Amino acid sequence: MGLTTFSAILDFAIRGEKTGIDFFTAAIEKAPASVRETLGMLKRDAEKNHRMFQTILRENVTEMVMEPYEAIEEARYALDLSGDDALMTSLRIVETQRDFLLRAAAATNLREVKRAFEKIAARKDQLLEEARRPR
Repeated sequence: MGLTTFSAILDFAIRGEKTGIDFFTAAIEKAPASVRETLGMLKRDAEKNHRMFQTILRENVTEMVMEPYEAIEEARYALDLSGDDALMTSLRIVETQRDFLLRAAAATNLREVKRAFEKIAARKDQLLEEARRPR
């Protein structure tokens, strides 16, 4: 199914962050101590993003109706939660979220929203770099 409206794109982003939060929360409990800090960092960032997306949705209600979007294929950005390695699965989640945000930023003409998507995507890149650094 294609995401073709502002509200659908933001709803998808909100659900994606919530899925990440739930995964990171469960993974922290089961993960070895060596990766708990990284998973906690990813969880805190996802919680912040979740709140940010909800704020964007509230503040741009008028634009939701008026702004046309080129369809974004939802299935392409479905989160893959499979795998035994919590850290690798977490990184895959963050990469997919980043890719979606970059695609959503390219699809929108709303300057503030585009900047917010790009900023969050850039932060996800930073998190991926930090998480991949040897400890």
